[in-house]
Amino acid sequence: MDEQFVEHFREAYDDRMSVRALTGSLELGHLSILYRGMSQQDAEEIALAFGVPTKRIMSSWLASLNCVRNDAENHSRLFNMKLQHAPTRPQAGLIPVLDHLKDDETAKGVFGTYNALAVIMYLLPAMDPYSDWAQQLAALLRRFPTSHALAVDSIGVPRDGETFDPWRG
Repeated sequence: MDEQFVEHFREAYDDRMSVRALTGSLELGHLSILYRGMSQQDAEEIALAFGVPTKRIMSSWLASLNCVRNDAENHSRLFNMKLQHAPTRPQAGLIPVLDHLKDDETAKGVFGTYNALAVIMYLLPAMDPYSDWAQQLAALLRRFPTSHALAVDSIGVPRDGETFDPWRG
């Protein structure tokens, strides 16, 4: 790590860094692995801070979002494909706003990019309660061009997806 703040910690604190400072410099994949290795109690405390009921669900979501981030960074296709690591879909009623993820039994609906977008939509308010990302994404999806080769449902968006509360804007 050659970040300036790391050098500051080395000089000011006898080469010691707080966990908070260290994790700020880690990539999402590293954080996902660290989270998976945490004790059940500590991991569930973190998950609950994001409104996620279990460590298992949060671990799956972190791993899935890391894969989507990596695909996006490498300019990989995120439409008309299955996610390599789809996020766990919570049991009906655990996270009511995501219950619609269980409705579509098609492979694209179960494993499409939309599932990761729905997870981001759910997690983001815990980090930034003023974010209008979900509304901006919903508007983008409404304007998405349709052709014989490409349509918004190619990422697994349910037909009535824009009627779900979090996506309205």
